[in-house]
Amino acid sequence: MSVALPSLRAVDHERARRALDLFERRGDVEPIEGDVAAAAWVCLDRAKARGTAAALLVDAGLWDPAFTSAYDAYRSAADAVVLCLGYRVPAVAGAHRISCDIAAATVGAGPGPFSPASAERFRRERHTSEYFDPEHPVEKVEADARWALDLAGRALVVVESALSAG
Repeated sequence: MSVALPSLRAVDHERARRALDLFERRGDVEPIEGDVAAAAWVCLDRAKARGTAAALLVDAGLWDPAFTSAYDAYRSAADAVVLCLGYRVPAVAGAHRISCDIAAATVGAGPGPFSPASAERFRRERHTSEYFDPEHPVEKVEADARWALDLAGRALVVVESALSAG
């Protein structure tokens, strides 16, 4: 089932459609009904709240939780893009990657915040932070947390701009 994309300016509708079609064929996204724009804005507001929490944690010098909160803001911003397109990513293997891939296709991969290299680095580093391995402990440092906060902040701006243009 393929739904029409909303009329968002400053997005690549062709790339978004190809990404959605791929993930829909694989069963990795589900179409949603109702006011998708409102759902996207609610999701983006949640992402902003997570970004605010990350900033507070950076200010407090709590690098690991700051990094994870920034990642949650980033991922939620990508989820807002998926929602505004009339879909959601259910709890499937690779769900975070799927959301970021769709966001990259929709609001531009290039050097933007959802570029594959940035998204993959963020996912990989969040994984090492979130899932402690006593044989390979990883502690985030200030530079890690600030990098994560910056990337999440740029993602929030890009997504808000895309939603506002629609």
